Amino acid sequence: MTRKLFPTSVVGSMPRPAFVRDLIMADPPLEAAEFKSKMDSAIRYVVALQEQAGLDVITDGEWRRKSYIGVIAELAEGFELGVNESDGRPWTTVVGKLSPKKPGFIAEEVRFLKSISDRLIKATLPAPALLGERMWD
Repeated sequence: MTRKLFPTSVVGSMPRPAFVRDLIMADPPLEAAEFKSKMDSAIRYVVALQEQAGLDVITDGEWRRKSYIGVIAELAEGFELGVNESDGRPWTTVVGKLSPKKPGFIAEEVRFLKSISDRLIKATLPAPALLGERMWD
């Protein structure tokens, strides 16, 4: 694959359709296998959208995540998940020493993307400065 001088890509999350929001916010949550199966189908859809648009570098749209920042709490111990009282959004606060909880989470996302597309892949993570700003209360 030849690389372009200025490859095109999405910046930020892809807008989530209602069916993706429903999967993420299901109460009670879906069983893990059912959630993965349905979300894999949704990711195939968002990848196809990016490919049809002619993007050179694709992402999973960050659709598997409840929030961009909150994904860190899924990877490590030492966080408390809550709700921001000012606007009702999910909020994550550091409450203790950080230690790995679920290593390989992002690698799993990338592996799946590579299995369904021949385009370049981009995995997204929040920058340490953003984590510091948003998670230490």
